[in-house]
Amino acid sequence: MKNIILNFKSNKIATIASGLALLVLVTISCIDEDYPSPKAATIQTESVTAITGSSAISGGEIISDGGHTISTRGICWGTEEGPTIGGANMKDTSGLDIFSLKITGLVGGTTYYVRAYATNNGGIAYGNNETFTTKFVPVLTTVAVSEITGTSVKSGGVITDSFGAQIVERGVCWSTEPNPTIDDSKTMVGAGTDPFVSTITGLLPSTLYHVRAYATTSEGETGYGNDILFNTLITDFDGNIYNAVKIGNQTWMTKNYECLHYTDGTEIAVRYHKNDPTHEYGPSYAWNDIVKPNFTPDGWHVPTDSEWAELNDFVKGDGLKLKEKGTDHWNTDNGTNETGFTAWGGSHTYGAPLKVAATWWTSSDGANSTKGMRWTVKDDGQIFSVPANVKTMSFTVRLVKD
Repeated sequence: MKNIILNFKSNKIATIASGLALLVLVTISCIDEDYPSPKAATIQTESVTAITGSSAISGGEIISDGGHTISTRGICWGTEEGPTIGGANMKDTSGLDIFSLKITGLVGGTTYYVRAYATNNGGIAYGNNETFTTKFVPVLTTVAVSEITGTSVKSGGVITDSFGAQIVERGVCWSTEPNPTIDDSKTMVGAGTDPFVSTITGLLPSTLYHVRAYATTSEGETGYGNDILFNTLITDFDGNIYNAVKIGNQTWMTKNYECLHYTDGTEIAVRYHKNDPTHEYGPSYAWNDIVKPNFTPDGWHVPTDSEWAELNDFVKGDGLKLKEKGTDHWNTDNGTNETGFTAWGGSHTYGAPLKVAATWWTSSDGANSTKGMRWTVKDDGQIFSVPANVKTMSFTVRLVKD
């Protein structure tokens, strides 16, 4: 009887085990049918078009998404066959099955390979290789600028390699922004591969410019030289040339203003120091004249009292930092001129001898608007602001950039 019971239990356990095994197999089978293994997409690379010396257009068409959502798509390229997204690549953001992208930054006369790609849960899928060769682009260097004035400059270029292409136009292009192109201002020298020099005119005084040489082939490909940066000089109506220096957050002329005409050509009444027969120290002006809107060149103005105060704060009240070194224009050789301001001891036209002080007008009113404010640097380095007696007095002027 005991053996019968044991056999019955064993048979029952075996039956249960077989049922569980069958259930597991059925479950796995159902899982495989409902959740098939992820498959990669199928994608085709589009033909390359619009090839230039530095760019081209290609793209892709997703033939199948592999049954899963496409997460990214785009193109990849390189100079070796079979480029991957580990190299140069670009993503498409349109979300369309057929997409097109522009490749830029290519090198002229170079063979490239491009492939479209798409990713989903099944991995990365690549399209077929498409190959193309960029057009030849001339290689140039830009000639250093020379003969800089307030409105003109000379530059040019040297074509170091034309790759046998016919050069139909050469010249220089310029702009206030980096890397100017032929869509900006330009000169045209003509055809050929010889070195060339060109004169740029119509520039603004005291302005920072960029210039590059260029050469264009008969196929319309333009190559550019290196970007050169230059500043035009500061000039006034009379053609006087000024340099400038940045001091703190301000830019000052490095010598006193000396123009004898307003910007419309009208003459300005000036005075000179009686002990300066050659007018080396420059003219002095009445306050009412220096505040007229056409007194200064474009981009510059007579500083206010607060702008002089800012300069004073920058040098911490030490006028020696503004004084020219040596005794050519001062009695005492104590100036450091570490700011580059280069003040001369021109004093003023009312009896004070030369080399003891420098006095400049500001454009600010003094007491009760009857007096103009002025600033003085003395031979010992003192620097201070005081009102003049009347606005009809004459003092020198130093301009600051707008």
